[in-house]
Amino acid sequence: MTFHRPKRAISQSLVLRIALPLLVLLAPPPLAQAQETVADLESSYRFLVNDRQDGDGILYTATAGKLRGKSLPLSFVDSPAYWGEYVCRWPGNTCAVIDYYDPQTSTLTPQPSLAGDLQTERVNTHNGANIYDAAAWQIGVVLGRVRNNFTLPHHQDAYDLASNQNQLLQEGYNGNSKHSVASENRALTAGKVFVYNQQTITVPRQAFTFRMLPRNWLATDPLIGSKYADLLTTKALPLDNADYQPGKVTWTDWKPITGENAWAFLLGPLQAAYLHYIIDAKTAFVPFQDLAVQNAVAILPAFAAMQSVSGAVYYAPAGTVANQGDQLVNPYEVAVENNISLYAGLTILRTTLQTTLTHEKTLRAPDKATINQTMQLCETMLNGGATGNHRRTAGLLAFLKNSAWQNGEFVQGGRADDPTAASKWMPNLQPKAVDVNTWGIAALGARQIDQWFGFGTAYQNWQQVKQWGGYGVGKTLWGVGFSDQDGNGMDPDGNYRQGILSAEWTAGALTMVRELMGYYRSLSPDSAQYPAARGYLETLAQEEQSMHQALTHLRIDTYANTGFPGQPQQYAHLFSMQTRPYLYASKRYRIPFGWYANPIPSTCATAWMIMLANHYNPFAYSGIHSYN
Repeated sequence: MTFHRPKRAISQSLVLRIALPLLVLLAPPPLAQAQETVADLESSYRFLVNDRQDGDGILYTATAGKLRGKSLPLSFVDSPAYWGEYVCRWPGNTCAVIDYYDPQTSTLTPQPSLAGDLQTERVNTHNGANIYDAAAWQIGVVLGRVRNNFTLPHHQDAYDLASNQNQLLQEGYNGNSKHSVASENRALTAGKVFVYNQQTITVPRQAFTFRMLPRNWLATDPLIGSKYADLLTTKALPLDNADYQPGKVTWTDWKPITGENAWAFLLGPLQAAYLHYIIDAKTAFVPFQDLAVQNAVAILPAFAAMQSVSGAVYYAPAGTVANQGDQLVNPYEVAVENNISLYAGLTILRTTLQTTLTHEKTLRAPDKATINQTMQLCETMLNGGATGNHRRTAGLLAFLKNSAWQNGEFVQGGRADDPTAASKWMPNLQPKAVDVNTWGIAALGARQIDQWFGFGTAYQNWQQVKQWGGYGVGKTLWGVGFSDQDGNGMDPDGNYRQGILSAEWTAGALTMVRELMGYYRSLSPDSAQYPAARGYLETLAQEEQSMHQALTHLRIDTYANTGFPGQPQQYAHLFSMQTRPYLYASKRYRIPFGWYANPIPSTCATAWMIMLANHYNPFAYSGIHSYN
């Protein structure tokens, strides 16, 4: 099949096929060579736009209310064999679980146990759509159509498909919900639960959405109907409700997180809208009445409510359960990566609205007033001022510069303005996080980092991160993992260790490397920093090539033949797919931040690869910083 691609896409495909040299593998394990072609990328794209049940894709069809008949994304493709043959046989694991019905709460849940935890994990993995993953999916779906001219099944419009997620968020209920209640997936304040920095939110469209949305409140264990179904036992099912069945459990993940909401309401929808209206349709603006804009405007006061005096935006409303255990999140907890995502989202929203205000001639006076108020709130959240309700903030930029940055790196998080703490900012120095640094530079820009902390600081930050977070073979960098506790980094001889390789987080690192290259390349030959910048560029160019090439080993058709440490045996037996999605990570691994990485097909990893192929930075308005 011949694909008619825009000139920019053709040049990028040539880069993929010709310009990237094959990796020279310097150390065991033996790793098969792989290259990404246009056909491979199109097959990866098909994963994003096809049905999971019968099309080797990631979509399911909604049945609830106004969502009926619409295709929506999930986060992963799993298989009974992956759980039954691999995870359940992991040393020390057991998947024999007993689920009990509680008539007081109408819940059907496993007993507290390792088997129960494993069931919860696979149920969430099989049935859940992380709203960050869905936001990345929105960008990937529209970008692949607009830039690469990839096609969708049944001639569906790419932006219509991506906008289904916006409607899901607007309606407030899940895709296969039985009752279609508008507040079903929104974190409304109820007593001491979901209190937004001492403020209440009771209007669904103004509240955070939970980070992981199920298809329905009663979720299906992927082992049901398989040869592993005898591992599942159910006790005391109600006799008067046929919805409760063996192999069904009630959803348990109710966590409204700032970072995921920044992606879901700002980054994903607004970038997809930009690609559709401005790049594809060749209009000068995104219409104010588009659902992407309307959802963003409605949710912005919730982000503002969560902002502290020092400028940091808190991780989650009070009354939110933490990732691990049953304890509640400290309401003064801050995740710096969340703040970086929100910074990017606010800048994109502000620019989107300014463009709309300038070019949309049919705006009504009330709409113009709303736009101006929203832009002012974005400005205040970014640079400081009064946010309403007799509150003031120093702004996100002040927090990121003065508190979040320590010893040449962004810290993972901490507590801000906690009245019980010894100081206004109490940083968490361990574990270190990779993404807070890679996303931080990709979002703020290398120029901003160097202006704040001195020339070359952005480049040196990357050198530090590689020391403790890089994954590679010999002295060749393949990418990154998640933290400084993954078994990655460099040994005393400068050789990379091989703990875990993350496709998604490596994509973020690649985006940062390209951001560094764009900035240092932009310096004038007359600049005193020009010679140093040219030296940076040589190293960065090598790393860009080696990481991009290495990521192809995490594509499902090449992974099975690549000897990653910790790789499941006979992996090809666990999955059989005609499309070519990218896997979340190189092995199963409990990430220090509270969830498991699995080597399974991933929506966000695959969407990031579409972005990488098109040199698209999701943290920058239009996908690119001005000097790139």
